[in-house]
Amino acid sequence: MNWLEVTVTIEPKWQDIISEIFIELGIQGIEIVDPEDFRKVLKESRYTDYAADDFLRNLGDNMIIRAYFSADDKDCLSLREKLNEAFERYSVSPLPVIEIRERDDSEWKDNWKKYYKTFQISERVIVKPSWEDYNPPADKVVIELDPGMAFGTGTHETTRLCAAMLDAIVKGGEKVLDLGCGTGILGIIAAKLGARSVTCADIDEIACRTAIENIRNNGVEQKVAVVHGTLNDIKRVQYDIIAINIITDVILSLLPLLHPYCTDNTNIVLSGITRERKNEITEAVIKSGYRIIQELFDGEWMAVRICPGS
Repeated sequence: MNWLEVTVTIEPKWQDIISEIFIELGIQGIEIVDPEDFRKVLKESRYTDYAADDFLRNLGDNMIIRAYFSADDKDCLSLREKLNEAFERYSVSPLPVIEIRERDDSEWKDNWKKYYKTFQISERVIVKPSWEDYNPPADKVVIELDPGMAFGTGTHETTRLCAAMLDAIVKGGEKVLDLGCGTGILGIIAAKLGARSVTCADIDEIACRTAIENIRNNGVEQKVAVVHGTLNDIKRVQYDIIAINIITDVILSLLPLLHPYCTDNTNIVLSGITRERKNEITEAVIKSGYRIIQELFDGEWMAVRICPGS
């Protein structure tokens, strides 16, 4: 199906009137981008590591409204004329600049696939989408993963850092815990590299469903279990490897709670840390009774491998 996407940038005071105009003209859908909503969320949240430093400064004050019309019912010229007439009738000032684009369902269904290709995430591991054919070298492990609504397709620096550390420490036969598993990519990597058993946990139900599907698609469901919940919902057994790819503040809160899940030789991989919080993480690691074994960096991000003990 073809659509007409109409975009206008307005002062917030005109939101209700512009929305009403679009409704009068028979929209099929509407999207409102309000910079004030972003400001409120970021102001109320301690977890802003993923927001670029200049994000708030660049938000501006104007609101963006996108409306979608069926191209079968409207044409660009008549739609533009009707919008301008309505803006003048309601005394909208200054008159918004109207941008109209023709869109097709394929843009949402399939076009995004061209941006997600087979790639090497670590020394031994290749990640490929299901729609691509790939013949791997004999010494590589292939993970099949399609992007979904959960975080962790392997393209983000934090996931790559964690994967690199797992690649180096999984030798075979380990018991692994993946906290904040997202798509399950790290747990699947551990299982494919030879881990004996893996527990993946996430507080997000969609992430857990996505992880279960990916685990099945990769044929490791006999090794990997998924828990919907927090650390408290996980049975207190000792793991050889614990991987945590979450924002820094959550890592800080988890550090004192991990000891019952560790042996003296447990490797804990921490990722999702920005470089600017390196000192904070280092202090917390030492204070919580661990020692730093390894640090890796990728752009603005870092991962740390730690073990119990001073």
